[in-house]
Amino acid sequence: MKNIITIKCSFVGNGKVKGEALVSQDMFAFGGTPDLETGIVKEPNHSLLGKDITGKILIYPTGKGSTGDPYSCYFLWKAGHAPAAIINRTANPTTVVSSILSGIPMAHNCDKDPVSVIEDGDWVELDSDEGQLIITKKEAV
Repeated sequence: MKNIITIKCSFVGNGKVKGEALVSQDMFAFGGTPDLETGIVKEPNHSLLGKDITGKILIYPTGKGSTGDPYSCYFLWKAGHAPAAIINRTANPTTVVSSILSGIPMAHNCDKDPVSVIEDGDWVELDSDEGQLIITKKEAV
């Protein structure tokens, strides 16, 4: 039997997206944390240092970016190295704008803490129509 967890969330954007989770306990900024040409995290001392965010369901507590963050996210998206989706414990306004500008679905303000519940390698489906995340734990995949 698969170990599946469902979490209710608020969403930015519509539709469904699925992918592998990449989770950080650290805040994240699109301007400065990943390399905009490769999607590989370059910020020294970040928990995701050296990992590629391309196509992942990127999960972190909240953003720490400035007003330039949405443009950095857009450049990352244009280079083909953006995450497939973003999940935050708490929505940061610059992360919301990043999501909208780049068309990256975003979930936030969930009924369970996604940073604590979801682990690297879990399979995550964002379903904005139902207002939920469906997580299949990696042991069950």
